[in-house]
Amino acid sequence: MEHIQVKNNDIEKVLNEINEDFPDATDGTFFVAQYTDKFDIGIWNKDIIKNVNKLLELRVFDKNKEWKLFRSDIGKDFSYRCQKEDDNKEEGVDYFDEVQLLDIDTSRSNKAPGVMNTTAGGSYNLPKDIADLDRAAIRIRHYFGVDNESGQAFIRDYRLVDFESADKRDYSKDLKGE
Repeated sequence: MEHIQVKNNDIEKVLNEINEDFPDATDGTFFVAQYTDKFDIGIWNKDIIKNVNKLLELRVFDKNKEWKLFRSDIGKDFSYRCQKEDDNKEEGVDYFDEVQLLDIDTSRSNKAPGVMNTTAGGSYNLPKDIADLDRAAIRIRHYFGVDNESGQAFIRDYRLVDFESADKRDYSKDLKGE
């Protein structure tokens, strides 16, 4: 995944490329935006980013691809990359998926549709209706790289794939002994 640097005054050009790559942004196209003063999650539309001056990272994704626009600090130039899936590769060839449960205080989160309260007191919008909030999760795809000198595998990047309900697991069936 090649990271391409872009000057701050060319951000609109990159946002236009993102919009062109998601021409029919639907309920299955999401964004995660990290600003200097807030964190935002939702369903992507071309007018969602209003203040690029405070933007640190933007991820726009669906099940097939993710655009990532990021910088280390305000005043710095942005970099971006687009990761698209090769449908011919099976999991384990150069990536693996992880399903991470979302922090949701279910006793407080059913009051306003889509607004999830965290156990630490914060809140965020969950952009997809998930029936079992106890199992609400996000699928993250980790991509492998290999160090040329040592041959050691490492995670070179990751992308967000989708919001979903995580499977329940019964770990007790794997226990052995008395």
